[in-house]
Amino acid sequence: MKMGTKVKRQYASPVRQAQARTTRAALLAAATRLFVRQGYAVTTVDQIADEARVARATVFTSVGGKAALLKAAYDVAIVGDDAPVALVERGRSKEILGEADPGKMLADYAAISTEICSRLAPLHVVLRAASSADPETRALWELLQRQRRMGADNLLRPILQKRRLKKGLDPMAAADLIWTLNDPGLYHTLVIECGWPVERFQAWLAETLQTQLLAPRQRSAD
Repeated sequence: MKMGTKVKRQYASPVRQAQARTTRAALLAAATRLFVRQGYAVTTVDQIADEARVARATVFTSVGGKAALLKAAYDVAIVGDDAPVALVERGRSKEILGEADPGKMLADYAAISTEICSRLAPLHVVLRAASSADPETRALWELLQRQRRMGADNLLRPILQKRRLKKGLDPMAAADLIWTLNDPGLYHTLVIECGWPVERFQAWLAETLQTQLLAPRQRSAD
């Protein structure tokens, strides 16, 4: 390198970063509204751009195509924000998995699962419907199903370590039950379609998890 040659430095303006985050959030909110209102198949990138009041090119530079928008919107609905931190790595999840009493752990899990489903259920139904006709969304659906199953395994692990699993229930079947009960489609059916109050759903989910997974003497916890 010649003496005196200036090195070009990367500089990201905090203002530009904030604008980029605002644009991305607007696009994900717009995509979510349109996907839920009219379905994935008929929603176009142009419609999403118009809804978010940005140029069509901005959709691709900020997030990507339709499948990328659906995946990003789904991820935000799971955790409640756009920070790049997985659900299992967040403080509340760690507190739940570290809870000594399995009954309380499952009650706390039911609470956070209900909160997540309240944000996620409409998009979950959209993705499930789209996955039957579109290979790209099918791959996304299968990925998210696998991730949800991993979440069920994570919840089951401390119960197994404490030897608190209900007698006669094998671990595979226990994970199957958790995976079934934490399905946002179940929340959609009972709360959105059947009209259950959210509080009733949460209480039912906690009691069902405790009853199905734990021996009677271990179901104490509020």
